[in-house]
Amino acid sequence: MIENFGTLGLFLAVAFIFPLLLIGLPLVLRYSGAIPRNPTRTKQEIYECGMKPFREAWTQFNFHYYMFAILFVVLDVMSVFLFPWAAKFVGLETRTDQIWALVSVVVFVGILLIGFLYAWKKKALEWK
Repeated sequence: MIENFGTLGLFLAVAFIFPLLLIGLPLVLRYSGAIPRNPTRTKQEIYECGMKPFREAWTQFNFHYYMFAILFVVLDVMSVFLFPWAAKFVGLETRTDQIWALVSVVVFVGILLIGFLYAWKKKALEWK
């Protein structure tokens, strides 16, 4: 039993130390002078696949796809919840458990469907 805690402790130690090392080591090297700072105009320019930049780096642009990206994430989260539910639903033995599982998933999908219909009614899914 104690061996399991030792493995867990080692895992947690590595999980905390490794990211701190990855963040801290470059900072220590930078401020200790091991990595020289030599900025030039050429080094500060933006890089566009080897081509000369044709405009400023920080230009604002209109982003039309964010609503579809949010919809994709919502449907992806729905599938993350439905796949384990379906796997567990097959293994349920009593009829009462099956009914409660079915009711819970209908409520879950219903809430998502109400949100989708609301977005559709408000024309949030139309290209503007």
